[in-house]
Amino acid sequence: MGSRPIGHPNSATTRDRDLRGALWLSIFSVVWNGIAGSAAAFVALGTGSLSLLGFGVDAVIDSIASVALIWRFAVESGQPARAARVERMAERVVGVALILLAVYLVASAIRALATQSHPEASFASIALLVASVIVLPPLARAKYVVARRLGSGALRLDSILTGVAALLAAISLASLAASDMFGLWWADAIAAIVVALILAREGLMSLRAALPGEDAPVGL
Repeated sequence: MGSRPIGHPNSATTRDRDLRGALWLSIFSVVWNGIAGSAAAFVALGTGSLSLLGFGVDAVIDSIASVALIWRFAVESGQPARAARVERMAERVVGVALILLAVYLVASAIRALATQSHPEASFASIALLVASVIVLPPLARAKYVVARRLGSGALRLDSILTGVAALLAAISLASLAASDMFGLWWADAIAAIVVALILAREGLMSLRAALPGEDAPVGL
């Protein structure tokens, strides 16, 4: 945790305010990602978009992580040791999930390249992705700022998950346009591989940060 001046009259008040902010950001993430992630996965299964499916799964993972963070911040004031364990557990769970998602995306992308399959654009998918590109970047930034003030590695990781979801949304839009307008059927599969590399990197970093005695690496 970040150090604060001992005896500073505003330290407790400021931290309480940041904890409330972290709770509300996490609650919003659960609601948004629960709806957007489920919708994206449903649309992706119908259109065959790998990057859209990756966005949906990432959103669901972010929602699960946010549930753990709600618990973590809710118990901090009375049981700080328990809160620390919950934070470490959230980092491990999300790290493993990111790596598994990366492996799935690579396998699916290789299969798509082998069969020359490609996604189909739809109004629902485009509307969902545009909304995500608008909403998620400021949400990720807000989480990161509060995480820095609280010294929370788990919330910092959650901000990365939200940022990755925004990146996935943007990549999905670009790959849909490339496939629909220019006939680049392989664009979605290549985008999925790029996203998988990002997810694998962040997953490994989160697992390393969750090891006893390790500090969260400075990142996004």
